[in-house]
Amino acid sequence: MQYFGYGSNMLASQMAQRCPDARPGHVGELAGWRFLINERGVATITVDPSSTVFGQLWKVGPGDVMALDEYEGVATGNYERRILDVVPEGHDPEPVIVYVDARTTPGLPRAGYLEKILIGAAEFGLPDDYQAFLRSFEG
Repeated sequence: MQYFGYGSNMLASQMAQRCPDARPGHVGELAGWRFLINERGVATITVDPSSTVFGQLWKVGPGDVMALDEYEGVATGNYERRILDVVPEGHDPEPVIVYVDARTTPGLPRAGYLEKILIGAAEFGLPDDYQAFLRSFEG
């Protein structure tokens, strides 16, 4: 299975703690969605035909998915686990796990949260213009 991390789960050190068996794959593109920081101060995505979200694909096993469900608060309604078509760099679209928070009212990032996203984006070489877009959430 593959998981698409577009927020703080792009950070390799965080994923190593949360999902020790996860292995990084390609950078991925999710067309038709837009990244935002919501009123809870965390990343989510919302449908937007004119946008694309970039992130890191991770190869995960069933135990990793259970851990992600817990960390993302699926049981408490914080995020919903979905299967969306993501395009891995240089490949055809593939169905992958993506966590989406339905709350899309813009907000400010929690203390230290955006820094994790920015480090992860740099770590995996997301496009420079997309990294600049992420930095725009610094406020």
